[in-house]
Amino acid sequence: MLKALVPELPTLHKLRDALAEFADSFSVVTNEVVKREFGIDLAYDVRNKSFSKIEEAVTMTEDYVYKNIAVRRGPLDTSGDYPKTVIRLKLGGEEVAYINMYWTGMALQAKFVGSRENVEHLASIIRALGGKAEIKRMGNGWGVELTTDGIIAIRHNGWLNAVRSFVEDLREYGKRHGKELINKERYEKIIKDIEAGPNTVKFAGAEFSVYYKGSKIMVEYQPTSETSKNAAVSTLRAKGLREGEHFTVTKQGVYEIRVTGESYAKAVEALAQSGLKEGEQYAVDGRRHVIRVKAEHKDAVVNALKAAGLGEGKHFATRSSGHHVIHITYDGLREIQRMALKGDVEAEHFIRGLKDVLKRRYGDDAVKKMIEVITPAREEGTIELPLAARDEKGSVVARIVGLKYEFVENGKPVSQCSGKDCRLRIIAEYETGAEREQFKMEWYWKKKLEKRGGTTITYYYEIAVIYLKDVVEVAVSKALTGKDVKKAMCNSMPAI
Repeated sequence: MLKALVPELPTLHKLRDALAEFADSFSVVTNEVVKREFGIDLAYDVRNKSFSKIEEAVTMTEDYVYKNIAVRRGPLDTSGDYPKTVIRLKLGGEEVAYINMYWTGMALQAKFVGSRENVEHLASIIRALGGKAEIKRMGNGWGVELTTDGIIAIRHNGWLNAVRSFVEDLREYGKRHGKELINKERYEKIIKDIEAGPNTVKFAGAEFSVYYKGSKIMVEYQPTSETSKNAAVSTLRAKGLREGEHFTVTKQGVYEIRVTGESYAKAVEALAQSGLKEGEQYAVDGRRHVIRVKAEHKDAVVNALKAAGLGEGKHFATRSSGHHVIHITYDGLREIQRMALKGDVEAEHFIRGLKDVLKRRYGDDAVKKMIEVITPAREEGTIELPLAARDEKGSVVARIVGLKYEFVENGKPVSQCSGKDCRLRIIAEYETGAEREQFKMEWYWKKKLEKRGGTTITYYYEIAVIYLKDVVEVAVSKALTGKDVKKAMCNSMPAI
């Protein structure tokens, strides 16, 4: 039965996507109504509350494909502009789809162009294997295109083995023929990324991609439609994140201006005389009578066409082929960390997932940068609770949830005191899982005699001796004082 459903997988995906888009639209409309009437943001997700039968059918069919698909890779082909291979996907010994994989010199690229039916079928197989495939118009047909991250996101052993063997063949070709197709640095980076796994982490119903470039962490989501963009924005707002501060929404990509056949020559001439630079601010496709322009130059190009007497909607039409990008700022990461420390499970999973991606893909330096970013900035002398206490590896081992102090004189707590016999005891309450414990440090005045010439000077200085029983209290101490504690000092640490 499941095998019979495989050819219908594109239809099942269409139905599920349509229902999901309805759910997103419903969430957006519901949020707007509630916000208008009650002044609050509400994120109501109906995806998991309905359509369970469709989801069940899709999941079972995808699971069948994932377990039974056979991935076969063809030989390395260096005859074209880019070295390539063909990856063929088979079920029951019969080929059900294939895709060409290229090495552009900078990145991997997998691409297939054909009839809409064949493209939809390939896209459904890719989705069943855990990847993402967006169907687009390409030339006179339809196509699917995956970049390096999209290729690596497919965590099917047969697929990953095919990708890895292709990259290894690229490297071996250079050794055999003395013509390097991929240098050692790029080869090692791709192999490492294949082993490390995907670079995505989920939050607010969206799947964010994580990058670490130039000592900067970038967390972004590219919605596939206006509806999914609006749904993500509404959910982020409902979580308490503010647009412009905690996250930004920008439009990236290009516009296509399609010009009628009889007006095309006039349009090209108008742009040539407008002062706009071809290849920098716009590009022309004479075969298709299309002018491509980046978003920031679109208005200038349209105005130049209108100035030449061409009418929008009559002689030319503008269509966006760009996409939105939702970017979580550093302030947003800190806000999500605060949410996690207050018990928000989704926020906690996001922070843990973010750390995992950075660790796997980029190493310890990226994790240290993350810890630096999400540690709340605070004014001198203040601490914002709850406060995370981290071990040497950066993992949260405890949460400081309470701070209090008391004065101590002659070993007994008093309401207040002063002088050299007065002590200040600071008590920090911290949680490790379900347990709540206390950590104490006691400050007192220590007498010191110092000879200067023939005179002995007596003075007092502030000191605390802290007894740390384990690595958790070492982490708590560091979180409170900002000072590292050596392992050898866990029994007695002077803090001045």
